[in-house]
Amino acid sequence: MNSANDYTLDLFVGPAFVARLAFDPELNSFSLTYSPTWAADRHGYALSPHLPLDGKASSSAIRRFLENLLPEGRALDVACAHSNIQKNNIFGLIRYLGNETTGAVTFLPAGQTPQALEPQCRELMHSELQERIWRRNELPFTVWDGRVRMSIAGFQDKLLVNRVGDRLFLVDGSLSSTHILKPEPLNTALPFMVANEHFCMKLASRMSVRRYGQDHVAEVNILRTPDPVLSIRRFDRRWRTDQFVAGPDGVKVPVAERLHIIDGCQATDISVAAKYERNLGNGKDVAHIRDGASFERLFATRQYLEQPAVGVRRMVMWVVTTLLTGNSDAHGKNLSFYVSRAGLRVAELYDLVSVMQYDPQKLEHELAMAFGDEFKLEGVKSFALADFCERAKVSRPFFARELAALCEIAIVEALTQSADPVYTGEEVMLVKTITDFVVQRAKLLLKLAKDIPKFKKDDF
Repeated sequence: MNSANDYTLDLFVGPAFVARLAFDPELNSFSLTYSPTWAADRHGYALSPHLPLDGKASSSAIRRFLENLLPEGRALDVACAHSNIQKNNIFGLIRYLGNETTGAVTFLPAGQTPQALEPQCRELMHSELQERIWRRNELPFTVWDGRVRMSIAGFQDKLLVNRVGDRLFLVDGSLSSTHILKPEPLNTALPFMVANEHFCMKLASRMSVRRYGQDHVAEVNILRTPDPVLSIRRFDRRWRTDQFVAGPDGVKVPVAERLHIIDGCQATDISVAAKYERNLGNGKDVAHIRDGASFERLFATRQYLEQPAVGVRRMVMWVVTTLLTGNSDAHGKNLSFYVSRAGLRVAELYDLVSVMQYDPQKLEHELAMAFGDEFKLEGVKSFALADFCERAKVSRPFFARELAALCEIAIVEALTQSADPVYTGEEVMLVKTITDFVVQRAKLLLKLAKDIPKFKKDDF
């Protein structure tokens, strides 16, 4: 006989009880009830703008929020196969994977608390990591020590670890990961993806520091095991300087505090299936349907931003990196926001890749989100950029200034970053190719920027 608790999960942020998630399997519906203590606390906040503290979120909004926490593609297939849970069983998957998702929330079965969880930690040697990279075709990279360790969104192979210097630790229980590891993709059509993403991220970081005096890009570096692995520091985790757990050989493994973030799909209340603007694909009969994530939708989140002007500026920088690097896969889940009682803040940029370096016959080059009505990078001219500004409600003179300033910086910093000795072998040639592409794009965009403010309202 089932009990009501079988289909409830308690949500915690740190030790604080936040809300209770309930699922009715007969009605296939969700409900979310916040703790009165959490709702009344000055530090308490709604988990997203579409899951308000009054508990009046619709079942569909709750479902969309949860879906966007889950991995995608092969990683989701592995999680389903390993747990014997069907893909459409969102509640079951969150129950299975919810101890550490993106953001601050821990999902636990009713009656359990984070305080009762024991810290679990074992060292992951580089040799073991290398062996598992080689064996990915026979043993999924997301399964370690008999359990799935991929509980964040995305398609690529990833591993969550706690990193201390160059030492890596698999953690569980009360401990959180601090870094995401991404080896080279299995897809041979995507060679040197680690160097590609590292270069684009480091370039954006340099641009951010030069333009704004602050780094608004996630920290990355390359580990070699000896295969290259991209290590990304999680910006939704913050080390506690006063708390450590004793790891192997007495090494101090930091306890990480979880910070709550949501991605662009959660912030705009759309399904993971709609992370691309052409949510039904680009076939001739459906290309006109554009109900998915778009720049217009994402910039509309300014209504929730704690500091709208600052947030818009960060989103504009993200847009410019897309134009400069040819990151055609910049979709609705590639932008995130910190969440607090005061509102949303645009988080550090991530997943920046020059997709245009790869064969268009093997990897889609169509833009995930259009500039105006233009889905081809080479078709984005001054009118499309001005149209983008009108739809996103961004001042055209402001956008033109930011575009020009960032392009000027990119021309210099791309060349500087390309000289980084971290790149070896054939990576060097790929990085040079991306550098040339960025410089060429920057010079073109500088010319286009001059015309963006010249259009009139009636032109759109």
